[in-house]
Amino acid sequence: MLSKIAPLEWSRYRESPSDVKGTHDSEDQFPNFCFVLFRPSTEAYFALVRAVSEYKGKVVWQVIGNCIVALPAKPTFYAPTLTEEDAKRLEEAINNRPKPDPTFVERAVADITGLCSYLEKRLNLTDVMPQDFDPALLTREGLAQSRDEYADFYEPGDQPVYLVSDPKTFRSSAGRQRLGMGVTMHQIGQIFNELKASSEDDGLRDFPFLSRLPDTTNSEVYESTEIPSFQSELLHAQRVAKEPASLRGLDNLIRITRLAQKQGLAIYFVGQ
Repeated sequence: MLSKIAPLEWSRYRESPSDVKGTHDSEDQFPNFCFVLFRPSTEAYFALVRAVSEYKGKVVWQVIGNCIVALPAKPTFYAPTLTEEDAKRLEEAINNRPKPDPTFVERAVADITGLCSYLEKRLNLTDVMPQDFDPALLTREGLAQSRDEYADFYEPGDQPVYLVSDPKTFRSSAGRQRLGMGVTMHQIGQIFNELKASSEDDGLRDFPFLSRLPDTTNSEVYESTEIPSFQSELLHAQRVAKEPASLRGLDNLIRITRLAQKQGLAIYFVGQ
């Protein structure tokens, strides 16, 4: 069903902790279905999130991270632990996670067919053909052709990216535009490694704007007047890069600069 929204780049279904061994996912509520869609539209992705949360079946289903997860009840927010006793309880809970309730898992598994049927109807996917994921989409040419050059889509990075008219009033600005796409720290690291490897001085002196890309703890602004130079560096780096992570990050960054340039806006990478 998910591949009717966008090509399904990666997926894994799990019903018990034994299915988690050897994976890098932290979600430990079962059953769960983890997935990555290849560049779905932002609207389509969040329509999926809303539809899953509003489904009324035998159990509660939620999108948590990149997983659709069965829960015994709607999740609630709680205050952070403040005392040593609270911290000790939390540590014990982490080290001694409860085993999945077989009765609950059985009930949730039986509910999956109903959930999928509901989502197909709710999202108007009944007559839509599934889309195959082709690894060629991750090449320089495939990435460039995967979407219109001014399209936004859901492929978030490790920090929010906004287009803004005045970075100085970012926090209070109602006109700021959050993008669905971004760049990850892994992609930035790969980009820097490849550019350094191609340089004679082990530096990025030819890429002063790229060098300003922040880590997740810091914010960085590219003013509208800087966008053409930033984009020129990105296009240069794209000709040098070969690793899939570098190419994907650079393609997203180039697309972000195009959107900013088209609208005459600045780019704001928000520190966490």
